[in-house]
Amino acid sequence: MSVAVEIAIEDLAGLEVAALAGADRVELCVDLARGGLTPPTQLVQDCAARASALVAARDAKPHFDVHALIRSRAEHGDFLGRPEEFAFTADEIALMAQQAEESVAAGAAGVVLGALTGTGELDLPAIEAVRDGALTAGSAAMRGVTLTFHRAVDALPSRAQREDAVRTLLGLGFHRVLSSGGAARALDGADDLAAMVDAAEGLLDICAGAGVRPADIGDLVRRTGVADIHLSARRRPGAPVEDGAPDTCTDPAIVAAAVDAAGEL
Repeated sequence: MSVAVEIAIEDLAGLEVAALAGADRVELCVDLARGGLTPPTQLVQDCAARASALVAARDAKPHFDVHALIRSRAEHGDFLGRPEEFAFTADEIALMAQQAEESVAAGAAGVVLGALTGTGELDLPAIEAVRDGALTAGSAAMRGVTLTFHRAVDALPSRAQREDAVRTLLGLGFHRVLSSGGAARALDGADDLAAMVDAAEGLLDICAGAGVRPADIGDLVRRTGVADIHLSARRRPGAPVEDGAPDTCTDPAIVAAAVDAAGEL
C-alpha cells in the first residue's frame, strides 16, 4: 500500500526540510499554533518556485508540491465542538476566495479550505465561492488544482455527518479531506476515519491528521485504510538543535521517521 506523507509548514526552510526528507507534499500556512492561517502570496510563490527547483534537481520526489491553506481567521486552537470557528462572514468568504485565486496564481498546486454554518453543517455557498476562486486561477493557468477540505469536518457533531460531508464534497469536486475523525488525535478517531474512507468509496482520499507521530502511522493506516498522513513534524520545545540545522520549526528527523514508517506499509 502506498501511503503519502504531507507536512504542514510555515516557511521556506520547512519546505526544504520536508522535501529533502522525502515528503510527498506540504501544506503551507502561517500561525500553525492556532491551526493555521492563509500564507502571504509572496511566500506561496517562493515556496512553489523552490519546490519546482528541488524536483528538477531530483532532491525531492517527482510529484512533490505545495498546497496553500485558505483560512482568514482562527480564534481557538481547539475547535472540536465549535463549528462557529469555521463560520465566516460574507467579507471573510470574499477574502478567502481572493486568497485562493492568488495562491493558485502564485504557483500552489492546490488549496486547503473549509467552511461551516454556526449550527454545524457544511456552508455550501461559502465552500463553492472559495473553491471557484482557486479554479478560476487554475483555468487561467491551464492546469488542474487539487482541492482539500480541512479539519473543519472534525467540528461537525457526529460520525454520520462526517460521512455525509465526504459524499457531498466528492460531488463538489474535492479530491481529499483532512480529518482526525472528530478526535483530538487521529489515532483516537480511527473508527470515524475508517467510516469516512468507506464513504469515499475510493473516489476521494481521506488524509489522517492531528497528533500523528511516526510511531503511530502503521497502526493508524491499518485501522483506518487511509492512504494519506498529515503532520506538522514540529521540533519539541526545548529539544536540542543540531549545528547547522535550518532555522525552522520543522524537524528533519521527525519528517524522515514519518516517511520511513509510511514506506514500510
